[in-house]
Amino acid sequence: MHVGGPLEGFRVIDCSRGLAGPRATGLLADYGAEVWWVEPPGGDPFRRALATEYAVFNRGKRSVQLDLKTVEGREGLSRLLTSADIFLTSWRPGVAERLGVDWATLHEGHPRLVYASISGFGEDGTLAEVPGHEAVVQSYVGVTAEQVGARPAPIYEGLPFASIGAAYLAVIGSLAALYRRAEDNRGRLVQTSLVDGALSYLGMMWGDADDANAAPPVMPGSIRLISRSFRCADDEYIGIHTGAVGAFGRLIRELGLDDRIPVAEDGSDMRFPLNEDERDIVAVEIPALFESQPRDVWLKRLLDADVAAIPELHPGQIFDEPQVRHNDMVSRIEDPVLGPLEQVAPAIRFSGLEYRPTFGAPTVGQHDDHWPAVLSNHEDTSGEEGDGGEACLLQGLRILDAGAYYAGPFSSRLLADLGADVIKLETTLGDQLRGIQRPFRSASAGKRAISLNLKDPDLQSARESLIRWADVVMHNMRPGAADRVGLGYGDVRQLNSDAIYLYAPGWGSTGPDSMRQSFAPLMSGYVGIGYEVGGQFNPPMWPIGNEDPGNGLTGAVGILMALLHQTRGGGGCYVENPQLNATMTHAAHIVRRADGTVLGAERLDPLQTGIGPLDKLYETRGGWLCVVAISDAEIRLFESALAVTILDDPRFATPELRSENSYDLSDMLSDVFLTRDSEEWLRLLRSAGVAAMIPRAATNNEAFHRDPVNQAIGRIAQVQDRSGRFVREAAVMVRVTGAMTPPHRLAPELGADTEAVLLEHGYSAEKIAELRGRGSIR
Repeated sequence: MHVGGPLEGFRVIDCSRGLAGPRATGLLADYGAEVWWVEPPGGDPFRRALATEYAVFNRGKRSVQLDLKTVEGREGLSRLLTSADIFLTSWRPGVAERLGVDWATLHEGHPRLVYASISGFGEDGTLAEVPGHEAVVQSYVGVTAEQVGARPAPIYEGLPFASIGAAYLAVIGSLAALYRRAEDNRGRLVQTSLVDGALSYLGMMWGDADDANAAPPVMPGSIRLISRSFRCADDEYIGIHTGAVGAFGRLIRELGLDDRIPVAEDGSDMRFPLNEDERDIVAVEIPALFESQPRDVWLKRLLDADVAAIPELHPGQIFDEPQVRHNDMVSRIEDPVLGPLEQVAPAIRFSGLEYRPTFGAPTVGQHDDHWPAVLSNHEDTSGEEGDGGEACLLQGLRILDAGAYYAGPFSSRLLADLGADVIKLETTLGDQLRGIQRPFRSASAGKRAISLNLKDPDLQSARESLIRWADVVMHNMRPGAADRVGLGYGDVRQLNSDAIYLYAPGWGSTGPDSMRQSFAPLMSGYVGIGYEVGGQFNPPMWPIGNEDPGNGLTGAVGILMALLHQTRGGGGCYVENPQLNATMTHAAHIVRRADGTVLGAERLDPLQTGIGPLDKLYETRGGWLCVVAISDAEIRLFESALAVTILDDPRFATPELRSENSYDLSDMLSDVFLTRDSEEWLRLLRSAGVAAMIPRAATNNEAFHRDPVNQAIGRIAQVQDRSGRFVREAAVMVRVTGAMTPPHRLAPELGADTEAVLLEHGYSAEKIAELRGRGSIR
């Protein structure tokens, strides 16, 4: 086994700060990239306020101090970039140009450099003057209206999934640009934003159409699908999901309700609506049944019945779960500020490659005296720029996706957005997710679809030909299922040893829980996110941004890392991305000390208004306002605008003191905000440079999809369906210069491309008709 990650040999220069940028470069560092964190003199201004997050996302990096406002600082950066592959920033639009380190300037001197930019609101200049903090962006997009809460909206979202999504999108775009660079030797500008990051999660349930029936919203409790958390007799909570084929019927029988709610014999319950009486049973009687017995009893009963049932744990408890330990998902890191910590480990596993972060986040300027030496030990790969034209980044990449539901297939959809040719392989019954149109469309846009019964001997040659055709083969079946239809790793390896094989199981390919079902958002509850979103002293609540998109984003990253390793002579590779692992990365900001103390958790207040008095939703005279001020410089602007004293008040002088006295500070600010209406405060705070936004309390779905700016930059696609009516849905969420974007295509109908693909792979029209006649294809 090679002790080195798939990104070994790549160098990254990180000029970002906050949540998204450090997470993105931290992801690269976790898999072997050499990351240099460029901090201003004195250090990143968010180091203290984001201490637990920075302990995780900056582990394994090197820190140097450069003042980019000076000629010397910019010259130092240019020297670092001479040997770099990726340069990542998180400045607002216009800042890089003022510093003289914008894309156009740097590309001239560093033509092979991939320049990645994460902004708050996007490169089009919308709200360029507003600092792009997580809560402000979530308020703008409308997450505050979507998240379930203990009171009416707006609700502060306890999971920073806009930053998480933006980090993954930046990495996906950057790795895809490096993959294309291996062919044409050209650097490219990669742009995404926290708005795109939020959309990468919301797109699972969002969508808009001229015909309301073309993209109907998913109404909880309207179909034969139970996906919710239940309180048990011991006051613990359990998550239940009946999305698996036949699971709804198995649960109804286990609860003794099958005489009142009929179940489908073929297990396709999710395709059928509930009537009014059945909805009442699901909404009222089933919760009462769960309150009759303790959680452990229900877990055993439902696992024996093969129903997805997962406990909702408190933050930090996940570190002790047997499958988590089996998956090696706990890293022990010595942090220079917080001491010895247990942290969430990197989520993806690569066969034959073993790399783990071994040292904590650096101190400020720890490597100031070391960085000049890096220029002499990096391979010079400069050369003539090839004629790559304006092809799509992943043009020519072929993916066979045998996955179902959302978490696995969303990975290949993200790569289809960048030009990959993806064939979705389904059974003749079809993907169960087809019964819920919006998430199915989101997971399968841009793909071709074939429907085959691989147990038919006459389709063996099709299976073998498709495997030989593919550069990537992927699925998310339970362990052993793929082997039974000839799509196991051994089958693929024998036919195509150069293929990348991505397996995205729920729990892992091996281990004590490997055969259990996994569905979103149950895994979110399992890793403690339910309590993060619910707020202090409240029952757990599931996040609107759940692990299904997160698992898809992680899988896309894993595929691209394996492909990059392959371009450097690595060959085929087995890649494993369990949903459990990916979900744990959502809670990566939560760490545990050796004495069991959990840090970074349960910061959301009981009213779900914020995680601190300076990162919060405040009631105004007749409305609400979101305000964020994290660094001392931001707090000074905030003080001036409100005519209040914070940093010079001994109760609030440091982040630790503000946390200790948060109720006093919140009460003081609440009284101030009630003196004006939201619009007045917004104008005043914006003019002072303070991050502020009026949070949405009603869904923003339709307006967001019909926004002309979102459509103009390709964030939202408007395309016609078969009836000629327009459908609008999330499209390209990471934009890259010097590369084409493929036209957006709606998710295909079941078997839409079966005949064409079989013809491509040597079947005659007569044979295809015969297979169709006996029901082996659709």
